[in-house]
Amino acid sequence: MRAEKIKILFLAICLVSAVMIFGCKKQGDSDSAGDEKNTIDPNAASSPARDENDTIVIAYYFHRTIRCAGCLEIEANAQRVIENSFANQIADKKLIWVPLNLDEPGGEAFAKEFDVSASTLVLSKMKDGNNTQYRKLEKVWDFIHTPKDFDAYVQNEVKQFWNE
Repeated sequence: MRAEKIKILFLAICLVSAVMIFGCKKQGDSDSAGDEKNTIDPNAASSPARDENDTIVIAYYFHRTIRCAGCLEIEANAQRVIENSFANQIADKKLIWVPLNLDEPGGEAFAKEFDVSASTLVLSKMKDGNNTQYRKLEKVWDFIHTPKDFDAYVQNEVKQFWNE
């Protein structure tokens, strides 16, 4: 009987470990950009009052409920860079920061929409309530331990995406 309890405990620990590892695993190494026109609920991003014909950029930080220290660090640093570097665009409601838990209701639709399964920073252009273009900023994982490079990477990617 005791051996069965140990076996169950061991399996539970393995399951939790697997969730933590795969829930925080870095997405692929490609620099994907989606060109597909997909529709998502514009209210899901807490859209502010604005002219619906305006193009806005949403910086999503997709994550899971269980996260590693690296995932939390990337979220905090990405939010800091975006809010500090693009304060005017945020004030003008042209740029929105949205952390989104993929494990919560509705998260599955976003995972499918942006082809994400774990912690990922994604920029999305929205026009007329539709996602017209998106880009995954997967290199944030490469710069997690070099804050200056991380900041420059996020700033440059947002600026470049804005001008596409």
